[in-house]
This record gives sequence, structure tokens and C-alpha cells, in this order.
Amino acid sequence: MAEASREFFDRSGLAATIARNVSNLEVLLNMGFPKERAEKALAATGDRSVQLASDWIFAHVDDTSLDEKVPREYVLFACPTGPLVTQLDEYSEKTLVHCGRNGSHNSFPHVTLCSFFAVPDSTVPKVVHAVLTVAGRLSCREVPAKVSLDFYSSSSFVGLFVDDRSAAFLRNASQEFANEVLKTTGIEVKAHKKQLHITLAYQFNPSQQKKLEELARDIDTSMPAQWDLRLYSRDTRRAKSDVVRVVHPLPPSNDDELELVRGDYIYLEPDELVSSSDGWLRGVSWLTGCAGLFPGNYTEKAAETDTWTLHRCVPVISLRGSSSTRASAPPLSPTQLPPLPSEPSTLSSTTRAPVPDRRNGPSRPPLEEMYSQVQKSRPVSNSKPAPPRQLYILRHGERVDVVFGKRWMNACFVNGEYSQQDLNLPRKLPSREGSPLSFAEDSPLTEMGWFQARLTGEAMKRAGVHISQVYSSPSLRCVQTADAILDALGLRSAMKIRVDPGLFEWLYFYKASGLPKLMTMKELLDFGLNVDPTYHPIVPVSDWSRTEDVVQYYQRNHTVVQSVLGSTDGNTLICAHAGSLDSCSRHLQGLSARTQREAVKLMVKIPYCGMAVFQEVKEAGIWDQVEPPIHTLTHSPNHKFDWRVLQS
Repeated sequence: MAEASREFFDRSGLAATIARNVSNLEVLLNMGFPKERAEKALAATGDRSVQLASDWIFAHVDDTSLDEKVPREYVLFACPTGPLVTQLDEYSEKTLVHCGRNGSHNSFPHVTLCSFFAVPDSTVPKVVHAVLTVAGRLSCREVPAKVSLDFYSSSSFVGLFVDDRSAAFLRNASQEFANEVLKTTGIEVKAHKKQLHITLAYQFNPSQQKKLEELARDIDTSMPAQWDLRLYSRDTRRAKSDVVRVVHPLPPSNDDELELVRGDYIYLEPDELVSSSDGWLRGVSWLTGCAGLFPGNYTEKAAETDTWTLHRCVPVISLRGSSSTRASAPPLSPTQLPPLPSEPSTLSSTTRAPVPDRRNGPSRPPLEEMYSQVQKSRPVSNSKPAPPRQLYILRHGERVDVVFGKRWMNACFVNGEYSQQDLNLPRKLPSREGSPLSFAEDSPLTEMGWFQARLTGEAMKRAGVHISQVYSSPSLRCVQTADAILDALGLRSAMKIRVDPGLFEWLYFYKASGLPKLMTMKELLDFGLNVDPTYHPIVPVSDWSRTEDVVQYYQRNHTVVQSVLGSTDGNTLICAHAGSLDSCSRHLQGLSARTQREAVKLMVKIPYCGMAVFQEVKEAGIWDQVEPPIHTLTHSPNHKFDWRVLQS
């Protein structure tokens, strides 16, 4: 669908239109989209770009409600960022493990400044302008140096109350926003006048209150934080829906079934989860607006706010007490909006200038032509040339949390002791700091996952594959996979695994949950994994960024691969993640990073222990993909893997 809209955009001859600094709406109208659809698409995507809005329209072509005139609901939040949010995220994770889900897990940390209010799609730009106007006024006033938070608990609520001075500042901002919206649109907004607070827990079982309070008192509210005004919107029709996230893709088998696309969200009626008797649920896709049946075990519970749209984010209270913040640094402009990690914009939302499309990267001549040129320039020699080097990139084996759910630890740990509750669960687990919570974002292999890795290593040995060095992502499942393959190759005593954080998967996947707590080299060694404790990473964890976009992700992986290939004349094995087969090889082939949508669509096609092999074309300065020397590994739910998928 993105390709279709790009083709349409390219055929429309809109260069002159864009150059006139016209609005995204005008561009969409010139492309031929009906005004109502264009306005709805811009509202649903936060007016990020023409490309994203047109993609949204094409994705919703089968949505029977596409042309319904239903306004979205908007709300203004004050949201903290920085070290304080890390504390709040850790509290949310701990309460989920120890006490189960409560109402607070349905959103991120925030202070609500007004009630939800409906806005027609055509009026949204005026509401956005109201946020910027108010932020501009606030920047000229005395701003609180810091927002202080006081702990409060009752039988139905655990939270943090904002101090009086900061609350007055935020209430004033909320009231001015309400006045501005009323003046420019005629829409009434009810600014909150009650005690402002961050909710830590509500709608919980009374028996959990003591534990929730105990965990809340561990939050260090003195940690520095920047506070932003954020304008969000949601689909009015889904305001009371439950939300689940697709974790396993599944094509529909019948006309009444919903296609499951990994990363999509599905809206459910409030009683759908409990009323289903056969595990099949009826829902509506957030991505396409289409409705249908789907198996519930292919999804997991998600926060309602995951489906909301961010329209503006304006810093109003600076980060204090952080060594990385310079006192002389100029404040952010009220019109500055941090980019969302989505499809690259065709138009900048600020300058309206065209953004070059880099998704296909630099062009290169056909491989046949390059090989011909290489042959002509190669000196005549009677000696047999050495075989070209090869790079083997492999996804890890089956992971526990995908098979048994994100909270598998709840059933397996009693008083801190692990017990195998299923034959496919690991027979034993390593001792590590933060256990069992640390396994939530750093899952081990299942027993089947270890067997997959072992089978792959044995097949490589039969095929005569020779490895000179092996590298792994720091994820436990990746290190376990590399260890099993080395053992099967008979190289475990002769070769150690070099663990490099630069090979970790895309950090955007951890933007909401926070970066995972990885095992130390000592913990890996104590568990019996054959890692190299003397290895110095090329990209250490300290270089990670939770705001990493897809281009930076590809570059981070390439930085490591480029370095490790320069350290040997032999073959290299890398054990990492689904996206690694492409992110670690894309630049080696003379191509640039894929777009976010293209990268995610490719990731879901890589099965456990899926392998890609690349061979050096030394004279041309690239590495070309070749057929793997071993057969694919196919079993349920592993689909048959076609290695040529990376060439699409």
C-alpha cells in the first residue's frame, strides 16, 4: 500500500505544488483524494506527512466506515520524560509481574489536564495551533524549577500528587488551552481543576494494595524530568474497547477471518475476551479498519494508548539536575515536534520541503556486469585462488516468551526458585541480577529452540562449513543459539563467542518498556555458555539510544559487521535476531536501509534459525547473497523459509 501511494504521488506531478509551501491537505487534494478522506487521514496520522496520510487511506480502502463522519476525541496531557520515567516504567513492570494487570497498565505515565473532547477532522489544525499558542505564552512566564510529587494511596488508588505550585502552573496552561480552543473553534474543553496526579495503580484487587504501596515507595521521585504538553487523539468508536497486539502473523483462511499482521493492534468489544468459548475472537484492525475473526492466542494484551495518535509534543518544564543538559542550551521551539518512529516523511511537517527517498539506496550495475569487469582486470596466475570469504547470519531459536506468553515467569518461579512447568520450558535457567523480572525482556530459548540450533549446527558440519569466528547479540537466546551451533560444529573448545551489544535488535521495540537488563559476562560464563570475557565490544550498551530510528539501527549493526569482517580472512558466523539478516548485510550489498514498514514486513518472514549467507566480491567491494549450504528447518509453527526473500 505504501508502494501504491508512492507511485501515485510520483505520477501526480506535484513538485511545483510542494515548492509553494502548501499544506499537506492541499497536496492530498491535488493528488485527487476526496477532502473528507484527506482530512480524516491527516487527523488519524497526526499530520505527519503526505506519504503517511496517503498510506493510511490506501490501507483503509476496505474499511466500510471510511466515509463515516465520526470525529476523533482529543485530550491534553502533561507527560514527564527522562530518568523519572525510567523509575515509573520499572514500577509498572514490577506490579505487572507481582500483582497482575490493573487499570494503570492501559496507559503511559501522565497527568491529565482536561477531559476528552470531540473535534471534527477539518478543525484539528486549529486545536494544534492552540497548543502551540499556549506553549509560547508559558515560555515567557516563570516556570517551576522542578515538579515535586507526593505519594498517596487509598483502597482503590495508588499515585503521585503534583505539588501545589507546579499544579497551578499546569492548571493555568490547561485553562488557557481551553479558552484558546473555544475562541478559535467554538468547541468547549473542560480543563481539570481537581488535584493533578500521576496514577500508579487503580482498578486492582484490594488484596494487592499492600504490595502496590510497597513497590511505589521504592520510586525515587527526586529523579530529574522534563515535562511536555502533549495533544493526543483516539478513535471515538473504540474508546471503550479492549486492545490486543498481534504477535504472530496469520493469513486468513476464510472470508470472515481477519488477517493478522505483526505489530498491528485489534480492538475488541469489552466482553469479547471472556465471552469467547473456542479461543476465536471478533475484532477490528487498527491498521486497516477491517473486522473479522482471529485466534486469540496469536495476540497479547496491549495498552489502549498504543493506538492513540500524538499531534503535538511541546516541552514546558526543563530537565533539571541532569549532567547532560547544559544551562546555556536554547529552549526547544514550540513548533518543534520529535519525529515519530514511522514511515519516513515525504514532506517535512515544518518546512514542507521534499525529503529524498533513500529506501532503495545507491544504484549498482548488474552482478553479471561486475563479474565480467572483475574477470577482465584480474591478472593471469597459475596458482589456485583462495575461496571467497562468507558471512553466515542466523536468527536465534524458538524463544520462551513467544510460546508461553510474556508473563511465563509467574507460573515458573515460586519464592525465587525456578521450576520447569512444561517439557518445552528450559530445564534450568541462569542465575542473574533482577531475576525473574529480567527474563521478561531477555527471554531464554525453549528446549525446542535449543534443538533447532543444534540441528542447524549439525547440518552446517555435514555441509563442510568452516567458521573462523562467531559473534552474537547480547540477548540470552542469541548467545544460547551460538553456543549450541558451536557445540554441534565441534568448535566449542577451540572458539569462544564474542558478544557485542551493537548486534542487538532494533531499540524502537523497547521504546515503551525500557531497555532490557542484559546478563553480564560472568553470569553467562557461570551458566556454562562459551563466551569470551576478554572481548571489548565495538558498540557498547552505553551507546544505545531508545530514540533510534530504522536508519540508525541498520548503521549500528553495519558498524559492528564491518569491523568484525576486517579482523579475519576466514568465514564469520553471527547469531542475532530476525531483522539482523537484513540489517547486518544491507550496506554490505551496496544498499541503504529499508523504511520502517519494509523492515518490519521482512522481519516477520524470518523463521527461527533462518539463515542468510553472503559471499565477498572483493574486487567490487561488496558482499553478494548466495544460497545457504544447508536445507531449511520447517516445523509447526516454523514456516518454510525461502532465503530469496531478502532479495525482494
